[in-house]
Amino acid sequence: MSELNRARLTRRDFLRTTAGAAGALALAGCTVPTATLAPAGAPTTTDVYVITFAAFADMGQRDATALYNDEIRDSGYRYVLEEVVEGAWEPKAVSMVRDGDMRWSACGIANAGLQWNYIQMGLVQPLDELLATSTHPWVNTLQDRYYYSNIYDATQYEGKTYFIPMKLNIHLMGYREDYLKKAGYDGIPETWAEFEVMLGKLKEALADDDVVPFAARKEVFRTLGTAFTTFVENPYDENNMLKIDSPEWLECIAMFKRWFDAGYTNLQVLQDPVADWQKGKVAIGIDSHSWIRIGRAIWGSQNIKGTIPPKVDASNPDRTWIHLDSGFVFTGAPHPQQGLDWLLAVLGPEGAPANRYWSGTLTFSGMPVHTEQYERLIGNTTTHPELQKAYAAIPTSVLQPMEAGRYYPIIQSKIWPWLERYWAGDVSAEVAMQNVLDEVNAEIDKLIS
Repeated sequence: MSELNRARLTRRDFLRTTAGAAGALALAGCTVPTATLAPAGAPTTTDVYVITFAAFADMGQRDATALYNDEIRDSGYRYVLEEVVEGAWEPKAVSMVRDGDMRWSACGIANAGLQWNYIQMGLVQPLDELLATSTHPWVNTLQDRYYYSNIYDATQYEGKTYFIPMKLNIHLMGYREDYLKKAGYDGIPETWAEFEVMLGKLKEALADDDVVPFAARKEVFRTLGTAFTTFVENPYDENNMLKIDSPEWLECIAMFKRWFDAGYTNLQVLQDPVADWQKGKVAIGIDSHSWIRIGRAIWGSQNIKGTIPPKVDASNPDRTWIHLDSGFVFTGAPHPQQGLDWLLAVLGPEGAPANRYWSGTLTFSGMPVHTEQYERLIGNTTTHPELQKAYAAIPTSVLQPMEAGRYYPIIQSKIWPWLERYWAGDVSAEVAMQNVLDEVNAEIDKLIS
């Protein structure tokens, strides 16, 4: 492979290549306008403004919206999909809700860790009444169409439905199979103890190539959180907070400290492991499936493999981190029913718009939430064997509860300075995690007051 082809892919460049190809296949033989350039139609046509991030527009929501516009061209409504910047649109939306001047009717993405917060901010309205009046023929069976019942449960808060799932995220271990073979392995060992031995052999085998055996992502719910789920049946306490003071968590971060001390990973890789992964300077990482997809785009499917993370004990069931990203209808939406119907058309279990969108998720980020889409894209194919393993682990894993969002952003901001001090040997694990808890609780008290 040339150095040009090994150059780092940006998220959007990758999506434009892979999702664009998926879109071309899905739309072959059709002439479909983009959502923003749909024909004006009759003079009575009403524009319904909906938003999403650029990455998810590229991944399929733009094409799916265009297909839906084509289906409803005589309805008097036309959807206009606007791209917003992740993390920058919320203040504007809160202001519009407060002023009673909401422009947008629906949003195509709410990250799992932010959904509870969006409800508390007053951005999201309950959907039950809108679901009851939707004209989609399968809406009354939607609850039964999900691959696993907990997916439906994760859309609920205090007995009401607030979200429509837009992708399932099941974290996996992605690795360079060609690197593992240099160390004498054909795949990932079953237990963490065996895995740690393999890291030592990888370090020795790959030393001349300046390859770091393992990459840790600096987000709690990715590498570290996923590893933790294999140590404990439920990673959350009775208040849905991550158990960062539990013996299992301390055991997990101690395992990572051994890897730092032994040079199996390092803090430089921790800052941005994707860049090193793309350059071939990392052998293994735990992350969302996009880690595997990015690797395959550069190094080929023959070299990049994926699997469920190892276990503490071989007799334990397979476990991993799972969370659910979703779409929602805005409070004060000018067209709430149309906003929901757009979400259902694009994110639902069937239909041309949904088929286009769910196909797009497998080009970069996320996995289907419906049994029908799972079977169409994964279960009845040989393309993604690691995803079949991932779905098999759903019943024995814990789907991140919505209320974990009460704590998650605060934990994320407070834990890393203390983790790095612990891994550097400056403080004990117990002291580090107690300080994190003290800072998290102080921040929560401040928010409450």
